[in-house]
Amino acid sequence: MEQKEITLSKYNQLIWTNAVEASIIISVILVPIVFYPWCITVFVPVKEMIAEVLTIIGLMFWGFNIINREELKFVPTPLNFPILSFISICILSLIWSNSFFTSLKELPLFLAGPLLYFIVTNNIHYEHQVNRILNILLIIGGLFGIYGILQYNGIDFPFWIRNVGRLQVFGLFGNVNYFAEYLIVPLPIAVSLFFTCQKKLKKILLLIGILAMGTALMFTFTRGSYLAFGSALIIMFFLFLISRDINFIKNKKKYFIIIIAAVIIITSIFFIPNPLNKPGTVIFKIKSRLSPTILTQGVSIKRRITVWKFTTLMIKDRPFIGAGIGTFKYNSLKYQAKYFGQGENRSLYIHGFATKTHNEYLQLWAELGIIGLGIFIWLMIGYFTYGLRFIKKTKNEYKKGIIIGLMGAVVAVLVDGIFGFPLHLPATVILFWLALALTIVMIKSEVDAEEIDITTKDKSKKIKGEKDNNISWFKPLLYIVIILATLFLCITVARPFIARTHLYYGNEEIKNKDINKAIKIYEKALKWDPYSGQIYYEMGKILKNRQINNLAMEYFEKAEKYIDHPDLPQNLATVYLRKELFDKAAIKLKQAISYEKKEESMFPMYNQLGTIYTRLEKYKQAEMAFKNSLKIYHDFVSAHYGLAGAYLKQNKQTEALEELQKVIELAPNSREAQNARELIQKIAQEKLKVPSTE
Repeated sequence: MEQKEITLSKYNQLIWTNAVEASIIISVILVPIVFYPWCITVFVPVKEMIAEVLTIIGLMFWGFNIINREELKFVPTPLNFPILSFISICILSLIWSNSFFTSLKELPLFLAGPLLYFIVTNNIHYEHQVNRILNILLIIGGLFGIYGILQYNGIDFPFWIRNVGRLQVFGLFGNVNYFAEYLIVPLPIAVSLFFTCQKKLKKILLLIGILAMGTALMFTFTRGSYLAFGSALIIMFFLFLISRDINFIKNKKKYFIIIIAAVIIITSIFFIPNPLNKPGTVIFKIKSRLSPTILTQGVSIKRRITVWKFTTLMIKDRPFIGAGIGTFKYNSLKYQAKYFGQGENRSLYIHGFATKTHNEYLQLWAELGIIGLGIFIWLMIGYFTYGLRFIKKTKNEYKKGIIIGLMGAVVAVLVDGIFGFPLHLPATVILFWLALALTIVMIKSEVDAEEIDITTKDKSKKIKGEKDNNISWFKPLLYIVIILATLFLCITVARPFIARTHLYYGNEEIKNKDINKAIKIYEKALKWDPYSGQIYYEMGKILKNRQINNLAMEYFEKAEKYIDHPDLPQNLATVYLRKELFDKAAIKLKQAISYEKKEESMFPMYNQLGTIYTRLEKYKQAEMAFKNSLKIYHDFVSAHYGLAGAYLKQNKQTEALEELQKVIELAPNSREAQNARELIQKIAQEKLKVPSTE
């Protein structure tokens, strides 16, 4: 009877461990594959939701395992403390975030990776488990590589087909850069295993996967990912040298001869004129993307430089603790406007709406301060130090290959993070933290394999000896609590996605001009996500167009709490003007002007601002607004007329007369010209009265 109880306990523990492993494998498969066409946008929101839900389910199975063992114990790893510190700073940033709900909605994706690390390190203990996970990852990566090649050649599902070429190669990620930032993770692992694997069949399969993924990556023409993968290969080469000395090159001499020959051939193809690099070919396109002119003067790099520069303004304002996790997109337009307001920046740099910094380290600094960035750097130093120590002393060549491949994948993500945002993309986030966790598991599986067996036996005895404890009575209740908590968390992280599906259908009804139906759908969306600034904004636009100004103002002001839309200040200014809230209208109109992409579109807004200031009897500000309008469009009649009025209110009659005369010259038959003549005559009459009075 006693033996049966121990066996049952081990059997239950095995079930939950397998369930955890299954949840990890499903994440590796499903997150990159899943998309939902009836959502805004099609790809990223559903991937985020799936990544978060599967992490929560993994936590649930881990919880079941803990209850079954009747012991709460974390596997000690060298990264536990830095990762817990990173989780803590992310959560604590909610306290000082300048947009609490923006940070709160961003938090699950940031926590999914670190939590996945603990799920893996506490439930995956053996090399065969790691091999299963990596095999699945490489199969999915290889299939995506083949799919990317087909996409480049225009072979795709009918609903995806657009222009054949770079923009077509997006896998199932919706963006060519996102696809490239996924491929750079499995590729280094496949390369490393190819050099260390002894089985010929597996070598052949790995080579096929490398060629497929490498070709697809080449077809993305994504320079940052080229650099990331190249950097990973260089680091992996040095790691192999460090771990094996010069014998590594001697043992793999034939491979290095092939690689050197391939490098020479590829270099020749690129730089010596030949049919393969003529205009229109893939080689020509890669050369064009990597040319010094494009790298330094291209629109993409110029835009990134602009974003980096105004991100430094965010950092200067809150350098130590940042503005809160996920708040960059909320603050982006304000700081861009501030930067463009300095000197000649507007004419020198490129305008846009950036939701990401295109540099993970600057964004971490802006959102979590130097403390958050320091914790992340500490985490990475700890990871590479631990991995480097192990590969120097291990004799297991295959295990060494796995660890070097995983470290190469981490390097690729870190390098790509200089020019992109891979740690904000769900599929890459999952793989990055999985690589960290699997590295630790592989090392610990060799370092303390015997200790794990001994500990497991001791735990079994302990559980057997403690069967009389009251905890057995509470097990069903604990299972129920965990299930309910899991359901609650899964629904919570799914709510924004469900709201975005409603937003999609609401927008479709707008296109069909069924406004009433759209309003009902938007209202349903807000029930799912009452903190969606985009939905409040869409509702506000409908109400503004229907002249329902009180409600429009209410919805726009709610939207302002959660997003900063480029057109939101202009819409708010319009509603405030209708309600004769001129002070508020002036503030929003100034903000709207600073958000404008081109100066050419600013002059009517400056003119309107001048009119508002005139009504508020702030004549000096009105004068400046009209002058700003005329700097952009010198012959704007309304601005000349408004400026004349501002001058008259300040008793600057000479300047006023000049402006009135200009109005008459520019538009002699206009109403403004008629009023200008009357004002000139009135001023002249008042001047004639002055001597007689004296």
